[in-house]
Amino acid sequence: MIPTYIVDDVHSDRYIARRRLQKSGAFAPLTEATDGMDFLARFFDPEAPRDADQPALILMDINMPQLDGFETLEALKARLAEGDASGGQPPVVAMFSSSDNERDIRRSAETGVVEHYFTKPIDDEAIAIILETFRSRGLPL
Repeated sequence: MIPTYIVDDVHSDRYIARRRLQKSGAFAPLTEATDGMDFLARFFDPEAPRDADQPALILMDINMPQLDGFETLEALKARLAEGDASGGQPPVVAMFSSSDNERDIRRSAETGVVEHYFTKPIDDEAIAIILETFRSRGLPL
């Protein structure tokens, strides 16, 4: 199973993503954060146990209050570089957004951490692409 974080401020978008991921049977546990600040606080909580439930996949929205997806990923990148989170493999990060703007897609690729960009709602093809990423790296499913 692939431990997953869904980071999105829109309840219905998180619900659809959660249902699609559950339907595949490959993603669990599914943890949700309502914005970038919430995600970072929980992901880097020093009191949280660091175990197999650390997310192997992060689905990140772009437009969110407080910290948008890009700002959240910059903070994630910096903290991972500092060694604030334990674990071996860095998580697979996929942006999922209602935007199909080329600028957003290019900016996602330039982060150095985003591996996939999907437009909402996330669909079965996106799930298959994510699963193939894990298989091609020999990561556990």
